[in-house]
Amino acid sequence: AMNDEDVVYPADDQSFKDFKSMVEEEVGWEICYNKKNVCVSTRNQANSNVKLLKAVTSFSDVSAATLFDVVHDTEYRRKWDHDMIEMKEICKLCVNNTVSYYAVKCPTPVKSRDVLFLCSWIAYPSMRDPKEYLMINKSVSHSDYPPRNNMVRAISLVTGYLIRPTGPNSAEFLYLTHFDPRGSLPKWVVNKVAEFFTPKVIHRIHKAAKKYGAWKNKHSANFKPWLWPEQCRLPTAKPGKLSARVEKVEIIDETALSEDSAANGRDPEEISDDEDATT
Repeated sequence: AMNDEDVVYPADDQSFKDFKSMVEEEVGWEICYNKKNVCVSTRNQANSNVKLLKAVTSFSDVSAATLFDVVHDTEYRRKWDHDMIEMKEICKLCVNNTVSYYAVKCPTPVKSRDVLFLCSWIAYPSMRDPKEYLMINKSVSHSDYPPRNNMVRAISLVTGYLIRPTGPNSAEFLYLTHFDPRGSLPKWVVNKVAEFFTPKVIHRIHKAAKKYGAWKNKHSANFKPWLWPEQCRLPTAKPGKLSARVEKVEIIDETALSEDSAANGRDPEEISDDEDATT
């Protein structure tokens, strides 16, 4: 029998409100990267040894609607998310709450991480007249997707985006994550994620958004289940398979690993050309 704390509930207005107030909280942030219009900062979070990380930027050449499509479109993600190993949408709880699996490469030689999460999204005041889009992910577990032994099952306490149109083709873009890698990582990895990987992902999303229209026209142009729920082909979550409890995997200690800087790159702007050949 499942206990109440095992039940996975869809996000409600309060969940989105809580996320928004975390993102908009002004106090306690420490800036660790601030250039090319991307500002990344971290802050300590009560009862957690893992810091919150936030990235704030604005784009003058892509619309909020396109950015919202890009963070949702799993098919397109394979084109621009070059650290992704695998992503799979598994099932839905309801129209705007789905469960997915995502695996990502970490800076060499740190072990890859994977997460299983509930993704919830909404537009306020409505999808037809959006003044802001929100998307939040948090870890859950699914009995068909136990932790794998070649990866560390990480925990997303909360990860999400807040996207606001500032004009017909411009937007404010905020990203926040409270992500527990389930392991003691060397300090250089933590810094690398803040000062290198996060800005790099922001640049990639921006580039990807600029190319999305052309790509989408050739790839099921009208298929956007995140906007049109009746298009969603995911099965409904089966009773007993999902749990709000996250698997507590053994904490691994990788603090002694030193960086392979040749493999990890130096500057987030330095995105190689082979990566750029998105067809």
